[in-house]
Amino acid sequence: MTPLAAVAQLPVLLVIGVIVMLSAACAACAAILDLDLARLRPARERRIPLLEREKDMAAGLGWPWQRWLALRLSFIALGLVVAWLTGVTLLWLIGPVTGAVGLRFALAGRAASRRLRMERAFLGQLRNLRDRMAVSNQSLDTALQELGRNPGPDLGHVLAPLARGGSTIANIVEMGVRARSPIVEQAAAVLIWARSRSTDFLIQTIDTVLVPVGEAELAIQEESMVTLAQQRAVTFAMSSLIVVMLAIALSVDTLRAYYQSFSGQVVLVIVALLFAGLVVLLGLIVRPQSWTRWNLQRLADEQERLGG
Repeated sequence: MTPLAAVAQLPVLLVIGVIVMLSAACAACAAILDLDLARLRPARERRIPLLEREKDMAAGLGWPWQRWLALRLSFIALGLVVAWLTGVTLLWLIGPVTGAVGLRFALAGRAASRRLRMERAFLGQLRNLRDRMAVSNQSLDTALQELGRNPGPDLGHVLAPLARGGSTIANIVEMGVRARSPIVEQAAAVLIWARSRSTDFLIQTIDTVLVPVGEAELAIQEESMVTLAQQRAVTFAMSSLIVVMLAIALSVDTLRAYYQSFSGQVVLVIVALLFAGLVVLLGLIVRPQSWTRWNLQRLADEQERLGG
C-alpha cells in the first residue's frame, strides 16, 4: 500500500487535526525562536493580531510571552492525550482546541486583575515622579532612575529598564513595551515628548492629563470587570457540567462505543456547537474595550531626529 493510499484511509478529522497541529507547531517554533519575519517586508511594520493578543495576555500575567506560549502548547498536548486515551476520533480536534482556548479563558480574569493592580501602582509612581521633580528638584532622567530602583512589588518587571544606564528614551520605550498597557504607553509617550520641554510643563501634564485620564480609565475597567467575572462564572459552570457528563459517559463501555461511532460524533459536534454559541452570546453582553496602541519606537526615533 502506498503512503498516499494509507493517508486516504485515515479519518478526515484526524488528518485535519494533524495538519492543524503541524501548523501550530511551526508557528510556535517561529515565535519561541523570536524569528523576525518582518524582514521579508521591511518597508512596512506589520503586527499579527493573534500574537499581539497572546503577548498582552502574558504581560497581564506578568510572564514572558514565551513561557505563556509553552504553557498553551502543553495544554494542547494534554488535549491530544485525552483524545488518544478515549479513542473518540472527534476529540482529536475538540481536545486541542479546548486545551488552547480553555486555558486562556481560565486565566483571563487573573490577568485582568493583575493588570489593574499594575496600572494603579503605576499611577502612584507617576505621582511620585511628579513630587521628585516639583519638591526635590530632580531632573526627569534622575527621577526615572530612582523609580526604576524602587519599583514596588507590582512594577518590578515594567520599571526595571529605567534603572539601567544608557539612553533614557530607549529605557522609556522598553518600559512601555513590557507593560503593554494603555495607561503606561500613554505616559511613556508623554515622557518621550516632554524631554524636550520644561520640567514645569511635564509636572502640569501629569497633574491635568495623565493622572486624571488614568484614573478614569481604571474606573471604567473596574466596572466592566464585574460583569466579565459573572460571565466567566457562568461559563465555568457550564464547562464543568459538560466535562463531568462526558467523563461519566466515556467511562461506560457501551456509551464510549456509541460516541466512537459516526452518529455519536455527530451528537458531540452538535453539543460543541451549542456550547460555543452560548459562550459567544455571553461574551456579547460586555466586551472589553480596545485601546489605541502607541508606536513608541517611532515616536522616540522622531524625537531624537528633532534633537529632543
